[in-house]
Amino acid sequence: MELTQKVDNRTGYWGSMEVNEKGILVDVSPEFCSCFAFEKPELIGLSIAHIIEGATKSRPTSAVGKPVIPGVIKGHSCLIRIEKKDKHLIYSVILRKEEIDHAEFYSFLQMVDKPKIRSKTANGNRYSFEEIIGDSPLMAQIKELAARIAASSSTVLLTGESGTGKELFAQAIHGLSSRKSHPFVAVNCAAIPDELFESEVFGYEGGAFSGARKEGKPGKIELAQNGTLFLDEISELPYQAQGKLLRVLQEREVERLGGTGSKNVDIRIVAATNRDLKTLVQEGKFRQDLFYRLYVFELKIPSLRQRKEDILPLAYYFIEYFNEKLIQDVKYLAPNLQEWLLNYEWPGNVRELKAVIERGMNIVQGETLTMESLFISPSLERSVGKTEAEETPKLLSLEEAVSNAEISAIQRALKEADGDRTKAAQLLNIHLASLYRKIAKYKLNK
Repeated sequence: MELTQKVDNRTGYWGSMEVNEKGILVDVSPEFCSCFAFEKPELIGLSIAHIIEGATKSRPTSAVGKPVIPGVIKGHSCLIRIEKKDKHLIYSVILRKEEIDHAEFYSFLQMVDKPKIRSKTANGNRYSFEEIIGDSPLMAQIKELAARIAASSSTVLLTGESGTGKELFAQAIHGLSSRKSHPFVAVNCAAIPDELFESEVFGYEGGAFSGARKEGKPGKIELAQNGTLFLDEISELPYQAQGKLLRVLQEREVERLGGTGSKNVDIRIVAATNRDLKTLVQEGKFRQDLFYRLYVFELKIPSLRQRKEDILPLAYYFIEYFNEKLIQDVKYLAPNLQEWLLNYEWPGNVRELKAVIERGMNIVQGETLTMESLFISPSLERSVGKTEAEETPKLLSLEEAVSNAEISAIQRALKEADGDRTKAAQLLNIHLASLYRKIAKYKLNK
């Protein structure tokens, strides 16, 4: 029976495809052919992988557990609903990227294809570039540059404010380099007391000092052999240790504390700092020769306020993380909270955003994270530009009143439908595609 694009709550505006158990197209709707400029005869008999980029060539039975998936059809980014029909699957295109703006579409992708929370691998590496959340133009540019830098073995200096994710970039660079199968060793230069720094980083020979192991101990540099040594907060490196690190960079060898000989090492050094090393050099607190050795590639990680398009995707990512960790089921951010998140300056960057979300996730009740659950005080609200007068209730415009009513109705319908958007659309007596557009418009994403 030929597919038709009905005007009801179960299909979108962009047409449908029917796929058999082998992943082969057996029928397509006229609307699909029209919207994507296909001729029906050229589609019948093709694999679904030829139509949807990234789809599996065989019947994607695992996709049924994901009723809505992202996909690219003829260059168009889409949201596609998958439903069973006897032994076949129906792929209905319910939304195209042209219908909503980039940030909203990204939020949908976060909803239907959330990145998994990964644990450390055996070599100490955890993150790849794909798992660094952020799709803003500025972050895309930084990721591209970092990926190009990763191919070499040259030293990298990561700069940026505290909490911007410098270690994530260090791990991603390591994970894309030829050293990825070897250790990633991280050292926080500010966390090791000066008197212990040399023994911890450069290692020591037996009997080098009172309490030393008889057999000696390799330092972090030796442990990173053939891999990457990440020196976080390198501005806090003791001045004496700076000279020894310079020797490691120049001669590619390390001498243990109390030792009489050197050991060859093959490591890549990635350093990070939130301070201006040039100023420290001028003040005599950082060696100029070491600075130039580190300053081969500088990668400036942008602050969160410089890439506000990434704030909501990050917030939803942390919500998902704490849903699993705290056994919660939060699906929404209240509209006024979204507005606050976007307008706050975030001096603590991503680290502060994560802490704010964690605070709310510990006490939230229900499916929506609100301003109240985050304990955001009036003074903090005003810090993003609000005045006392703006905090008092005011008469809403008709457009604002209608928007608030729609938000309330959609949230109630979703709650009564247990999150089933098809059922919620039926309860609201609107098309499913219309529901998706309104959810995107009001940023009520799961």
